[in-house]
Amino acid sequence: MKKLLNIFALTISVAFAQDAASVASVQFSGEGLSDLETKTLYNYFMGELEKASDGPLLAQETVDQSVSSLELTTTDCFKKDCLFAAQDATSSNVFLAGTLKFSKSKYRVKLYKVDSTKPGKSKSYRIRYKGDTDGFITELEILAWKVMGKEVPSRLNDKRKPNQETMFEQIAENPWAQRGAVLAVAGLGASSYLKNTAGAAESQKKIDSLPAYDTGGIQAHTDSRDGAKSTATMSLVLAAASLAYGYFTGVFTE
Repeated sequence: MKKLLNIFALTISVAFAQDAASVASVQFSGEGLSDLETKTLYNYFMGELEKASDGPLLAQETVDQSVSSLELTTTDCFKKDCLFAAQDATSSNVFLAGTLKFSKSKYRVKLYKVDSTKPGKSKSYRIRYKGDTDGFITELEILAWKVMGKEVPSRLNDKRKPNQETMFEQIAENPWAQRGAVLAVAGLGASSYLKNTAGAAESQKKIDSLPAYDTGGIQAHTDSRDGAKSTATMSLVLAAASLAYGYFTGVFTE
């Protein structure tokens, strides 16, 4: 009987431990930062994530080993399938992965989250910050609380520093602004294509209506038709190139 009770207690403790360690995060990849800088910044994030989480986090070494052979780490794949595969490998309820970038005096973070309570869905968070490192660290710490859906402590809000990005920079890097720009260029290209295609057709009609001896008129309309066709082709290429740029750079999926 005592043996059975011990086994039952062990089973309960293991189950509780697995449930408690339900949040896992793989170390963020870095760009424009040294490995030490990336690791240091990530550790600040993890320190706050531990405070914001209801239970202890899955050990970092365990997470890294579990996902080491997955596309998430081998090819920096942050698509939903790659995130779900990593979540399954770590047996976590909440799985986090992300990137840290630094260029032109600006810090950038893209964080991805999958949650077992929301199957088939992933959520992303962004930080764009221009300023000193301390200010960026505070933003990372605040992000940890937001990711866990918790109220940000006043101790973090009180020490928050203003983002030195200009309004133009913020608009230029806003995903919706980027989408708008891409669609606007594509729309202009498509409009120009339709207009010039119609113009070429109209010139052809005039050519067909002119007598054969009116070589001057025929030549003028021929030049107009060919010019309109050429412009229409370039406009179509512009529209297609704009949409292709948006697709391959992830503008429409951000």
